[in-house]
Amino acid sequence: MKYHTPVLVNYINQILTPLNSKNIIDATLGNGGHTINFLSQGATVFGIDKDINNLQISQDRIKQMNLDKKFTAIQSDFKNISQIYQQKIKVPIDAILFDLGLSLNQQKSVNRGFSFNDPLCLDMRLDQTNSNLTADQIVNSYPPQQLFRIFSIFGQEIHSLLIAQEIAKKRQTSPFSSAKSLADFIVNVYKKNNLNIGKIHPATKIFLALKIVVNDELNNLTIALNHSLNLVKKSGWILIITFHSTEDRLVKNFIKSSQAKDIIKNIGKTKPDYLEIKQNPLSRSALLRFFQKA
Repeated sequence: MKYHTPVLVNYINQILTPLNSKNIIDATLGNGGHTINFLSQGATVFGIDKDINNLQISQDRIKQMNLDKKFTAIQSDFKNISQIYQQKIKVPIDAILFDLGLSLNQQKSVNRGFSFNDPLCLDMRLDQTNSNLTADQIVNSYPPQQLFRIFSIFGQEIHSLLIAQEIAKKRQTSPFSSAKSLADFIVNVYKKNNLNIGKIHPATKIFLALKIVVNDELNNLTIALNHSLNLVKKSGWILIITFHSTEDRLVKNFIKSSQAKDIIKNIGKTKPDYLEIKQNPLSRSALLRFFQKA
């Protein structure tokens, strides 16, 4: 299996060095890339992920590498980070990491609804056992004006109104049953209306918006960031990797608010360098923001 490549590892190591004996919460465990980096340098890691598939993948990898002695896997949404800490962690925390991108297996999977080529469903739930709203329900039942708001606010798609209206027409005779059917339809909308198709797939921003809404990602991130400030010790670090402007704006506003209250310090940001992007093209849109608790 090809595992997801973690981004900005070298920068994170520079910020957190030395990692030996540090206690770290990896709030978005994924395939375990960041956690393996921490564990291999002597840190203790508590890894949180709401996707049971990712949790199993990372546990297996870490055990095979004999790094599991200082690792605890926790299935949950990171919005529950305060309760998780009280129930399962209970040690001083030196750093909390949020990597908000989808892991490679989620991007490529079938029967999850994240991939443009998924012919089986239009789901997009990160935890398929613990929530009800799906992308299928949004696309096939929400009024066009509500679709427009979702696509424009969360996806920043400039053709949101047109796409929303076209979806509403299409579903009257043929509801969308898969991610592939929706992605292909959006491509056809672009072509039919002579819209410019750039370097990214025309459905990218629509899929992003749907994933955010289905998983209530922005509200959950706000909750988690607020709790994180209470959980890290003095001078502990909080690091957030975002992949699009909607998430980054939320993080940036959170940092500004916290800075105004004098509860954080040593604020910084960085992006992957040319070499990392060349080796891992998926890292090109990543942005790391970080700060310390004052």
